[in-house]
Formats: sequence, structure tokens, C-alpha cells
Amino acid sequence: MRQIKRKRIAGLGLLMGAMVAGLISSFATAVRAQDSFTNQVIEFSEDTTVEFEFKESHGAYQSTLGIINLDTNQPVGVLFKEAKPFDAYGSGERQTRSSGSNNIGTQFDYLGTVDGGTVQNRLAEFTFKANTRYGFYLESVSPTGQTRRTVLSSSNLAAAFDGSLDSGDHGGVVGSRIAWDDDGLPGAIKDDDFDDFVVEAGGYQIQVGCPPAS
Repeated sequence: MRQIKRKRIAGLGLLMGAMVAGLISSFATAVRAQDSFTNQVIEFSEDTTVEFEFKESHGAYQSTLGIINLDTNQPVGVLFKEAKPFDAYGSGERQTRSSGSNNIGTQFDYLGTVDGGTVQNRLAEFTFKANTRYGFYLESVSPTGQTRRTVLSSSNLAAAFDGSLDSGDHGGVVGSRIAWDDDGLPGAIKDDDFDDFVVEAGGYQIQVGCPPAS
């Protein structure tokens, strides 16, 4: 029986787990040239599993990050969903607003973290089917529920990609960092702060083969 190898783009945590479990058969040299992981489109020439890590969020809106099939325009999976708008929500703790500036790595502007309970899962993974066009969507809801907006990664006004899936740890960023502006729509009042929702994708590429037929 033919064995099918599927690419797996892993963060450091999944990579270490795979090494311990003996799942790594070989390191790949790079993502294939015809593959794409950019604002324009996410597309691979073979089934590819990518691991994502939630880093932090900023802003008072409660957000959900998911994946959309660009050919059908239908959501196909949720990666991270905020359980509350920010860590200190409901505590009465005064928040330092800092709209219009990137606050990654700071406590400013309604910080949301896994440790603070805003997001429950630190890691998520998704298998992108071969030759299928995908993108990411970020849906954000105001604390009152009166304002709901959705932006797509296909707009560079909404999502900024930094790095590549197989680039390892570069300057403290693992793989490709995707930083969002949840007001990523053209307009005079756009604040241009790409810190509203921050995740990192991949980092290390391994080949995982199917188990041999018995």
C-alpha cells in the first residue's frame, strides 16, 4: 500500500513533542515555491498541517480568529476564541488605553492572554487541504454587543504577516507572526494598530508519514 507523506508545520512545542514521540522522519528544507502563506492566499500543493500559537490581544472587543475557504466564502474552522474581551474584564481595574500604537509585549490597551483567561487554548492546529484557497478571518464584537465586524487576512489593512512558516525563531518571532487590526477597513478614523490579535504560525517543518499497512 502506498504511504502518503503529509507536511506538518509545527511550533516549537509541537516539534519537541514530535521528537519525543519519534514522529519526525525528516526535516524538509523549505516550503515549496508554489505554496503560499501570505495576505493574498493560504494554499499548499499537498495536505499540510500548521500549528498556531496565540500570543496576546489588545482592545476592548471580544474576538474570534478562524479560517475561511476563499473559494466557497465559508468558515471552515475556529483557531482561537476569546472567552472574555480582556484579562481584567469585570474586575473594575482601570485600563490604560493606547489606541493607534502597537502595544505588543505591554500591559497597555486591554491586554488579553491565555494566563489571564481571555483565551483558553494556547495552541491550535489546522490541516489545509491540497490545492484549496484559504484565508483567515477575525470577528470582533463590542462589549455591549451592538457592534460586530469581520475583517479578512486578504486585506493588508487588517492583517500583517511577518516571517515564513519554516523560518524557526527569528528575533523572538517563531515562524510567521500574524498581527491584526480589527478595524482593518479603509477610513479616516482607522487607528492602524496591528496588535488587536496576535498569533504565530509554524516555525519548523517536519515530514510525518502514514503508518505502514499491517
